[in-house]
Amino acid sequence: MTVGEPTAAAGVDDPRSGAPIEAESPGPVRELFADRNFRNFYVAQVLYMAANGTLRFAFVWLVVTLSEWPSVEGIVAIALGLPAMFLSLPAGAWSDRVDRKRMYTYGTAVTLAALVAFTIVIASGNVTALNTGIAALVIGAAISVNTPNISAVVPLLVPERMLMNAVALQNGGGQAASFIGLAFGGVAIGLFGDAGAFALLSVVTALSLVVMLRVTIPPHPAVPDGEQPHILRSIADGAKFGFGHDPLRTLLILALILGGSFAVVQVSLPRVIEDDYGQSASAAGLVLGVFGIGMLASSLVVARRKSMRHGVNLATYLGVGVGLGQLVVGLSPNVWVAALSMFVWGAAAGVAMASHRTLMQTNTPPEMMGRVMGLLMLGFMGALPIGAFVSSVLAPQIGPAMTMRVVGLATMAMTIPLTWRKSIISLR
Repeated sequence: MTVGEPTAAAGVDDPRSGAPIEAESPGPVRELFADRNFRNFYVAQVLYMAANGTLRFAFVWLVVTLSEWPSVEGIVAIALGLPAMFLSLPAGAWSDRVDRKRMYTYGTAVTLAALVAFTIVIASGNVTALNTGIAALVIGAAISVNTPNISAVVPLLVPERMLMNAVALQNGGGQAASFIGLAFGGVAIGLFGDAGAFALLSVVTALSLVVMLRVTIPPHPAVPDGEQPHILRSIADGAKFGFGHDPLRTLLILALILGGSFAVVQVSLPRVIEDDYGQSASAAGLVLGVFGIGMLASSLVVARRKSMRHGVNLATYLGVGVGLGQLVVGLSPNVWVAALSMFVWGAAAGVAMASHRTLMQTNTPPEMMGRVMGLLMLGFMGALPIGAFVSSVLAPQIGPAMTMRVVGLATMAMTIPLTWRKSIISLR
């Protein structure tokens, strides 16, 4: 069965009226997961995103235990996210030229090899803050190449009428896995130590690769090899298209702001939980993971809807909600209030991100999808070094909790004017 195929035969007469009964179609979620390709792709990308999220926590926590310097976790986060600033756009352009399954296979294989190598370094007792930063840089590069390609696959697997539902599932599942992976990382470190946690991440990444090998991805519209422009020209065309059209331009600017804002939380909150709340790695991971649970819950609700007012969602849950959520988390007096705040914040973010990603993909033609997704990932992932830099500068001066409060207010100051415009609110 493929997505969109009816599950009940048409042409059966109603015994009361004699009129033909139209075939019933299952709910959008059931219909999507009935398709083997989408189901396997979903599992593969959820596993990969879970490993990605766990890595962010594992690297930051590892370097916190290796050094007392208050800026060191920010520097390692910069190393993990820096490749996205340079590789997201070329990766997106390359995704528009090549077989996307093969590109995923190579990118995941490199990620796996780097994880295994760094696990050996930790287990042998040779880990330092310096080689941790180098490992973050290498693994971040592999992830940066893979991520735009993953995002560009969904429109090839589902009909346009179900794109919002598929995007909500992909975004909710992937982002939830990324944040739940933070909780997994904290528990794994507590149970198995740093080397054991990275070994488990290697296993998860290998499983993602195996599952993706079972996916058949239809070919995407591509220019014949002899007519392909130079890769730099291709990147420039993608950037010109993305930033030359609204709402894409606004959505891309929002991605940059949100990527930096989220990075501050991911870098600052573990230090707050350790120093201010006196809790362990497991508690830090669980508090961050609760965000993913909230995001998954709201994304499942969105996935069951047939239509939504995406512009209103952007203005409410993204324009106001993202910055407000960070402010509230920064004001939390203890770990329990922080966890509750993260859940509510995650639920709001799930709706916001589903609408954001749907609008990105419905306003992008297939032949530009990889490049526009590269621009999107440049915002979300490339802003990690920016947010980490802000955190590493502010945290030593005003503390990590106050840093989150200040950045939360600054985020609202930028996102509210962008989203509370008639041209955005009216989007559907």
